[in-house]
Formats: sequence, C-alpha cells, structure tokens
Amino acid sequence: MGGQFSLFVVASLIFQVWMFIDCLKRKESFFWFLIIILFGPVGAALYLFFVKLSGNSVKIKTTIKDTEEVENLKTLIELHSKAYHYNELGDIYLKRGGLQEAKECYEKAVKKDQSMLNAQYGLAKCLHGTGKYLEAAYVLEDLVAKDRKYDYGNALFGLAESYRLSGEDDKAITVYEDLCKAYSFLSGYYEYAMLLVKKGRLDDAITSMRTLINNAGTLPDYKYQQEKIWIDKAHKFLRRYQKNPGSL
Repeated sequence: MGGQFSLFVVASLIFQVWMFIDCLKRKESFFWFLIIILFGPVGAALYLFFVKLSGNSVKIKTTIKDTEEVENLKTLIELHSKAYHYNELGDIYLKRGGLQEAKECYEKAVKKDQSMLNAQYGLAKCLHGTGKYLEAAYVLEDLVAKDRKYDYGNALFGLAESYRLSGEDDKAITVYEDLCKAYSFLSGYYEYAMLLVKKGRLDDAITSMRTLINNAGTLPDYKYQQEKIWIDKAHKFLRRYQKNPGSL
C-alpha cells in the first residue's frame, strides 16, 4: 500500500512539473503559475483541461494582441493619418469579419494613396462580401489594370465573379476567358461554361467543362478533394449535354 502511494506521489510531482514547464513554454499568465504551484497536481490538472487541451489561451492571446494592435494603429492614425496605417487597421477588421469597419479603413487608405493595391483589394473584398458586386467590380477593374496578376490571379477571378453576380454577363465572359488562359481556377471554368450556356454557346461550354476535368486530373489528392464539388458538377454537366446536345 505504501509503495503504491509513493508511486502516486512521484507521478503527481512529474505531472505537476510537466505542466509547469508547458506553462513556461507557452508564456502563460502568471495566474496559471500560481495555480500550479499552490494547488499542486490539482492545479496542474486545471491547467491541463482549461488551457493545454482547450486552446482557450491561444484564442485569448490572439484577441488581446489584436486589440493592442488596433489601439496602436488608432493612435498612429490620430498622429500621422497615413494610408499604411489605415490599410493595416482594415486588414485586422477584415480578418475579424468586420466588413463595414474594414471598408471604411480601406476607403481612407485608397483616398490617401491610390497606388496601394492591398487597400484596393481589401475594399473590393468588403464590397463583394456585403453584396455590392458592381461596386466591387469597379474597384477590381482599376486594380487589375495596374497589376493583372495580383494575388496570383485571384483579383482577376474576383473581377469575373463580381461581373457575373452583378448580372454583367458579357463582361464576365470576357474576363473569364482571360482568366482561363492564364490560370486553372476550376470554379472559374465552371461558371464560365454556365454563362456560355446562357448565351447559347453549348459547344464552347462543353470544351470548358472538359478542360476543367482534364486540369483536375493533375491536382494532388488534397487539392482534388477541395475542388471536388466543381469536378462533380462538370461530370454531371457533360453527362447531360453530351448525350443530349440540343437540350439547352
């Protein structure tokens, strides 16, 4: 009995030391150091469940860091009112999902420096995210005119999507054509094909869907799974229209 108790004490101490070291590595609040030291294995167990396993500490740290950055940027804006600081603040708001706050920051950044492409891109994302597709398209028009390859083609893709969602089908088709020549966005091939169907260009739509499937065959497994929704839709489209070429 005494031997078992001794083993329990040793194991408890090892566990306590382990949690203490983990606390040091994570640079946790001094509060947790006190809990582990004062309450021994019980405090270590509390740390294990409420910090190490839950991930709460990481979320709290991230929130605190973001809050500090926001306050610092607001102070810098009051002092200097530079486009760079507005853009940085917009990025934080956008990451949080605060589209309206981010939009206001990006608008001020662009007004102060029209060459700041990141601010234009962020503004377009905010407009697109709030359903203002045509306004987003106007911003992206200017952006891709300055840099057609911005964000590895994603800005050009965003322009095509903004045109499509705002009902500007002809403009969307033109941009999708440019996009498909330079990049392999599978969703882009699909949406381009569906617009072609609306225009009565079934043969061109079938070609686009075939290209989508051919390009999908070169993807690594993880990427293939991410894009599977478009691959499946393309197969469904071809099964329908290749068997019934006149059924528009």
